[in-house]
Amino acid sequence: MRKRCTALTLATAMVAGLLTTTATAYADDLDGRQIYDDNCASCHDGGRGPQRGAERWQSRLDEGSETLYTHAIEGFRGMPARGGNEDLSDEEVKAGVDYLVAPVEDE
Repeated sequence: MRKRCTALTLATAMVAGLLTTTATAYADDLDGRQIYDDNCASCHDGGRGPQRGAERWQSRLDEGSETLYTHAIEGFRGMPARGGNEDLSDEEVKAGVDYLVAPVEDE
């Protein structure tokens, strides 16, 4: 029984450590690409949202970056707030958005 409890405690600690690491992975470096890949790409690259660099972003950019940021942070239409990751800070969400629209802004 003691071995079983120890193994369960160890497994729980390992999972908690992984969750903590995931939640803080972006704290030191706002890598928009990594944030996008981890939190946004499954929908935006999967056809449930405008793809990275798609022309559809231009009309949204015309409304201003702050509007895009607000939509990404608070959620908009079918998109969940913070891409479904409530642990992302506003700055992390903004970095992901900036990466998503960068090809259109650079044109």
